[in-house]
Amino acid sequence: MNFKKKLSHINNIASHPGNEEQGSTLIVVLVLMATMLAIAIGALQVTQINVASSGAHKKGKQAFYSAEVGLDVAVNDIITEFENLSVYTTTENKGGTPGFTRNYRGHDVYYNVTNPLDRFLYQTVAGNSTIFHYAHTFDIEATATSQSDDSVKSVRERIRILETPLVQYYIFYGGTGNNADLEVLPGPVMNSWGRIHANGDIYIGTNNAFTLRNYDASGAFSPHLMSAGGEIFTKRKNNSADYGSSNIFVKIDDSQVTNPNPQRMIPDGDITTANEATEEANFNNYVLINEDQYQAPSQTQFFRGQFYESRATDPQNPRIDTMRIIKNAAGSLEIWVTRPVLEDVTNEVMNLGVGTLPTGAPDITDPVRETVGSNQFCDRREGDREVDFYDIDLSLLHIWYLDHLTSEGLLPAGDGMLLYTSRSPHATVGPVPYPNAGSRLDAIRLINMGGSTNLQLNTTVATDNPIYIQGHFNDGAGGGTVRGVALVADAINILSSGFTSKLCSQSHTSIPNPPVTNINAAFFGGNVPTPAGGGTYSGGLENYPRFHEKWGGVNCNILGSFINLWTSSQAVGNWGQSGVYQPPNRNWGWDVRFQNPNFWPPFIPSIFSVERVGYLEG
Repeated sequence: MNFKKKLSHINNIASHPGNEEQGSTLIVVLVLMATMLAIAIGALQVTQINVASSGAHKKGKQAFYSAEVGLDVAVNDIITEFENLSVYTTTENKGGTPGFTRNYRGHDVYYNVTNPLDRFLYQTVAGNSTIFHYAHTFDIEATATSQSDDSVKSVRERIRILETPLVQYYIFYGGTGNNADLEVLPGPVMNSWGRIHANGDIYIGTNNAFTLRNYDASGAFSPHLMSAGGEIFTKRKNNSADYGSSNIFVKIDDSQVTNPNPQRMIPDGDITTANEATEEANFNNYVLINEDQYQAPSQTQFFRGQFYESRATDPQNPRIDTMRIIKNAAGSLEIWVTRPVLEDVTNEVMNLGVGTLPTGAPDITDPVRETVGSNQFCDRREGDREVDFYDIDLSLLHIWYLDHLTSEGLLPAGDGMLLYTSRSPHATVGPVPYPNAGSRLDAIRLINMGGSTNLQLNTTVATDNPIYIQGHFNDGAGGGTVRGVALVADAINILSSGFTSKLCSQSHTSIPNPPVTNINAAFFGGNVPTPAGGGTYSGGLENYPRFHEKWGGVNCNILGSFINLWTSSQAVGNWGQSGVYQPPNRNWGWDVRFQNPNFWPPFIPSIFSVERVGYLEG
């Protein structure tokens, strides 16, 4: 082939004017097509990247939300432990995996909890006052791992569980349903101080004066607040009778401690959702409605074999002394202590004899005794039932116990004593309590047998039975020290120091007027609530501690807390049944010493809340 001729031919074509335009057009088309192809490929790649990115983002979000579920599960498990009165510490390992593993939307989710700080005191604001809590700090890490790909997400948060001992309140109604409603309908004048809260509505009214002020009977400052999970009414719950022009006053600041002014009257038109904002502002937030409802401790915790008896056998806290006084299955009384070891000390306590107590105590009967038969008394409110007691002189019992520790070379543990006592003969089966039915009522009586009401230790007395307090109790007579005391029982009963025992077969019309009686204690018990829409009146707060005598206006002085948490299951008689009862002058109020945590007895029923301190997405 003649390559030169061939190339000449190509050159001739290229140099022809028409052919040059055709060649240029072809090149432009090819360039445009290449550019469009590149753009299309780029767009396809971008789309693929976006799709992949969107899918990864979606998978990441799914893993993130699944990990957050792990945080929620952890917080729920922690708060459940606290509500069961068991302090959560760290996560239990399950099958070698830290935390609790579960399947959630195609992810394996687990959490791990650590407790980096010791419990400490913490303050928050309730209304316009400061309230103390024990703060428990927990770090939670939750991880979610996809079961179908390599998506993994971790989140971390720090929370505080706030444990609020209920002795921070003067009145607290923490039940549900009818038992969440607080009724305060006293006849005589009633001055009060301290925080008041009801999970339900508050029904308050009197033909005389009721004042919630900011100082106690000695002029000492007391924080004050009235709050309701529902609304506040100036009428009766059982028949809706209106008190008309109300005489219910609330101090609306903390100035001029010993002067009730300025104060404001609860309006006749009640405080409801309709006027909530206006009235709360008028009361300067010392009266609040539609507030949080609190999960109160369960009644089952003081049944036989449950939390309080279990802790009295094993306190799980080296700073708490514990004792147990119970009726065993054979019907016999047993007394146990846990220091220095768990030990049956029944014979030692019950056979002290005369003059054997230390520190110069007077000749006495034993600090614990059983009172049955002709020495019992008739409880008219409970349908004329004779009451059988374990009589306990807490002052003498403290003296004996300190002597017991001394003989073992020990000092008190430091944070007070828990005493669990019960005449119920066996552990409770399931949620059903010991019925305590029949013609006789088993109960515990705290009575002064040794001549002194002075106590040595902050003390919690817990029982599944009703408690009767007879005479002065923990009043520091003779210059003694008043201790922080909590009484946890099915129901709380008050008998004066001049109480005369009467059998049901004897006349009750000649019961003498009682003398002035002084009691310092926080009450934790139940009542028989007024039914919704009417029925028998519960007796209200003014009869939450049950009276059995013709007081006729004599003072019953109580400093402490009135905490109603459940419907009584053993003392089930309605208020107003006895026919011999007359009310005392109720000189009651919050014991301002409960502002000091050193005054708190051990294992106080508490409420719990959660605060988030920090959050980090890993």
